[in-house]
Order: sequence, then structure tokens, then C-alpha cells
Amino acid sequence: MARWVAYAEFGSAIPRTGGAYYYVHRELGDTWGFIAGWLLSFDQILMIAYGALGTINYLSAMIPLVSRWPINSVLSILVIVMIMVINILGIKASARFNLTLLTIDLLGIMTLLVLGYYLVISRGITMPRLSFNYAYLIHGLTYSFRGYTGIDVIAQSTGEAMTPYISVPRAIISVSALSTAVALLISLLTILSGALTAVSSNTGDPIGALARYLLNNTYLSAYISISIAIVLLISVNAGIVDFSRSIYVMSEDGLLPGRLSSVHGRYRTPHLAIIISSLIAMLFVMPGSVELIADSYAIASTMVYLMTMIALIIFRNKEPHLMRYFRIPGIVIRRLEIPIVSIIGIAIYTFSIILIIIIKSIYVLVVLSWLSIGMLLYMLNRSSRCT
Repeated sequence: MARWVAYAEFGSAIPRTGGAYYYVHRELGDTWGFIAGWLLSFDQILMIAYGALGTINYLSAMIPLVSRWPINSVLSILVIVMIMVINILGIKASARFNLTLLTIDLLGIMTLLVLGYYLVISRGITMPRLSFNYAYLIHGLTYSFRGYTGIDVIAQSTGEAMTPYISVPRAIISVSALSTAVALLISLLTILSGALTAVSSNTGDPIGALARYLLNNTYLSAYISISIAIVLLISVNAGIVDFSRSIYVMSEDGLLPGRLSSVHGRYRTPHLAIIISSLIAMLFVMPGSVELIADSYAIASTMVYLMTMIALIIFRNKEPHLMRYFRIPGIVIRRLEIPIVSIIGIAIYTFSIILIIIIKSIYVLVVLSWLSIGMLLYMLNRSSRCT
């Protein structure tokens, strides 16, 4: 929640495309801005990979064979290629594709919730005894960060809104509330129905596992799995669109080579950025591991969110003259105004990073490798501009 309201204040005061990258770049300078933007671009690539692999895993409800490696990796690559081509052909085709998929997905989620709660209530509600486990905590943090990708998409598109000072805070709060409500309803349904073991043991198709456990109907469960697979296709599409947007903004600001933001002569789309993001995402789906993708995403996004919380403190004190149509309450310490959400966010994200390093240290190396490649590219670009 911390980053939602931070984005809302930033977006209402400085309506610029770029999201967390722009906010960190504006307040902390070029180097930290590049780090934030580069990590965000990594998240967008992982979004593509997660969506493609998740789509295939959910389709295993109908065809169990497709979830096996290397078949799932090969099919995931084909999914990425399909969405890549759609995006190169143009943004209108991409938008129509998204709208169609979203409608089908919402119907599937509503079907599961309505029928699921009806069955639980009709059978009688019993609250099982649950034990706390640190491994479950970090696992939950990983997927919770992945589940709110849409908030970052809104923040990155702020500069494209008609009335950002009103629409951006409203959109962020609305999407956050709806996402949280759906996540809590599905989580509670899983606990009340006694499906926790079935769901937690099936990370590739958790909602499908819940549907099969509750409904015991092959066709209905398959439809719900397909509807979830469809929303994951939207993630693939959103990841490609947002990566090209991030690369364009960073190139425009001189932090990346300008060639990366070049557009196709006929279709007028950033084809080079689209192809690069798709190819790197294909590398991440090759092992067929959802855990690799989700945990790497959690580490990169947590680092960006921590920088955003720090940037908000600087923004509040460095640019107090800007009109804020949405303002977070704060406290004053020796003339330094600190938004309450920054205090909460810094504590939460610092704790999360420490926990991830302890439990998931192997994936920290994946993120640091990506960051090292980026810093090398950044320094080469700066030296070429100086000569």
C-alpha cells in the first residue's frame, strides 16, 4: 500500500510518463534514476516471462502434458512471439486484444468466487488452525509484489492521462482496492474451503487447483483455468508495452543509447525495444521455473519501491511549492517533513530485502547480474556522450 499512495501524490503533482523511474531520477539524480529505470525494465521483462509461462501452466487443466518441461518452455516462447508480433503491428491491435482477454477473465474470477462461497456457506464454515512459517511469509511477499503490477503501469502512464491530477490518484486507489479485495476473497475462500494444501502445492496453477478442489467439475474448472491463463496473456502484453515505454523515456533522458527508442518505419512502433524485451524474456522461460521469475521480480521491485519512498521525502522538501491534489500526511523533524507513508514503506521494504537476501540469496545474484550489465551500458553511454 505504501507505494500506491506515494505514486498517487507524485502523479497528481508531476504528471510525467515514467513512473517510479521518473520520480527517482527527478529527486535522486541520473545514476539512481538509471538504476530504478533499469530494475523496472527488468520487472517488465519478468512480467512477460511470468505471464507466458503461467499461461501454459494454467492450460494444463485441459492438457496436462503442456506443463512438463521442456514443452512448457517451448510453448511459452511461442506465446511471447505471438504477443511480440501483435505489438510490432501497432498499439491499437494490442489494446483490442487486451480488452477482449480482460472481459473473459473477469467472468471466470466472478464465477469462481460466487460458486465457491456458495458451496462453502452451504457446507458450513469452519476456520482451520494455521501455523506461522517464515518460508510462507517470503513466498507470500513474492507473489503479492507480482500481483500489483498494474499500479506500476498506471504510474508509468501518468503523462498520457487527460487530467492526471485527478485521474491518476483515483485510478491507483481504485485498482489497489479492487486487487486487494479479490486477493483477500480468493485467499479466504482457499482457507475456509480447506484447499490450502492443494493450492500451495500447485504454484503453477493455484487458482485452477482451487477451482478443481471446490467445483469438482472438469469443464467449469477448465474454463476458470483458461480465464486465468488469459489474464496472464495480458501481463505478457503489458510487459512488452511498458518495457518499450521505459526504454523510450530513458533514451530520451540520455541515460540509454537513443537507438533503443527507434520506431519502425511502417508501423511506427518501438520495434527494437519490443524485440529485445521479448528475447530476454524467452531466456527466463527456458528453465520452466515460475519461482525463478517471481522471486527475481520481487527483489528488483522491492529495491525500486525503497528508492521511491526515499524520493518522496526529498520531493516533499525540495519542491514544496508544487500543487498537490493528493497529499499524504507527514511529520516534521528538525524542519524536514517526512510523509508517514515513507516511514512505513522504508521499514517494510528494508525488512523485505533483508528477508529475501537471507532466504532467497540465489535470486539476488540474478538481479545483481542484470544491474551490472545495466551499469556497464550506462557508463559506456555516458563516456560516448562526453567524447
